[in-house]
Amino acid sequence: MENIKKKFQMVIARYNEDITWLLPFKDIVIIYNKGIYIDILNNFHTINLKNYGRESHTYLYHIITNYDNLSDKIIFFQGKIRDHHILDIEDYFKKDDFIAKLNNMNFDFLKTKIKHTGKWKKEINSGNMKLSLFTPYDWITKIIGIDINSDTSKIVWGANFSVSKEMILSKPKIFYENILRYIDYHINPEEGHFLERTWYTIFHSNIIFKKKIGYINIQYNKIKDILNNIMHNYEEIHIWNFMISNEKIDYTPPNNQYLAIYPKIIDNNSFHIRIKCNNNANIFIQLNENNIYEIVLGGWNNTRSVIRDYTNNKIIHVYEKPILNKNEFIDFKFIISDKILICNNEKIIFDFDNIFNNDFNNDINNLIIKIKSNFNSDAFWNYESEYDFDKIKFFIYNSKYDNINIFYQYHYYDYYIEKIEI
Repeated sequence: MENIKKKFQMVIARYNEDITWLLPFKDIVIIYNKGIYIDILNNFHTINLKNYGRESHTYLYHIITNYDNLSDKIIFFQGKIRDHHILDIEDYFKKDDFIAKLNNMNFDFLKTKIKHTGKWKKEINSGNMKLSLFTPYDWITKIIGIDINSDTSKIVWGANFSVSKEMILSKPKIFYENILRYIDYHINPEEGHFLERTWYTIFHSNIIFKKKIGYINIQYNKIKDILNNIMHNYEEIHIWNFMISNEKIDYTPPNNQYLAIYPKIIDNNSFHIRIKCNNNANIFIQLNENNIYEIVLGGWNNTRSVIRDYTNNKIIHVYEKPILNKNEFIDFKFIISDKILICNNEKIIFDFDNIFNNDFNNDINNLIIKIKSNFNSDAFWNYESEYDFDKIKFFIYNSKYDNINIFYQYHYYDYYIEKIEI
């Protein structure tokens, strides 16, 4: 058995299935349990996971977590394999690189949306399945990056198969992490059904390598010493911050959280902010205690932009035309000397003369600048930083990690996304 344990490992995706059939193999079994913990699990190496992503999430989690320490052969089974067409269990221990009960598949089968029936149709109607934006073919080729150069492949119905370590390691760890990002958020994402149809293709095809974007969930004042050391590893670095400070705003809707930012200062009297957002962006500028202004780019639903004297609670200018564009970044240049001048791609949006009190000292480096947006999970913005790096983008979120996770399902398809651990 010791020899078998070194060579083979059985990875079981369990919800609430009866697993007594696994007792003869208990010494080589890892059970990833997403359901109720019962006494029989004490006989196995058991790891509890959140109930996300169906069996595909379990398989990918195991590969990623154990990428540098995989057994020679991994047998991936669902908790109740007899519901599916399978081979005899002993067959999965043979020497071939990939073993499963296979059916032929033409890739045209994947080029249209799945027509779910039976219990899966009920899952959709009840809202318990999260439908994908893509067809299975577009997802596996464009999003996951599989290089398909034939018309046919094989399919493993039920997703019960064994695969060699060599076949897994022929692709980099970040490749599997990229797949996981599409199913690590929901109990039944449709991409899990895509994977059932494409496991054979994934392991038997070449991949199209992508450039990497790294992201950090860290406060701004802690990043200065690390950026130089990690920039060369990534095409871009995204720095995510919670909106943590509060300022009472009367004019705007009830999301009153502002975050202090450090924009790029130019010529000692101007700074730049680059924004993409499908709602609005509120810029809070405190020149000193007697000169505080709120600039609302886009107003509510991008219908009205204003500049407001925050100290005196007075709107001093209204711009009736839309300014932001949810499909592209807009560059704003803020020039502050004896007035406020705001330009959008050299076009003047706001121009205010003689609005400052006499105690403004014209030192833009001492400004307190904050920003917020009343956004939902698919809206975002970023801004240029004080650094000279073109590759750094700053993002703001106001909830929890799930917002970041979901964000990268809908943006930056053409990149691998890697969380930077500090």
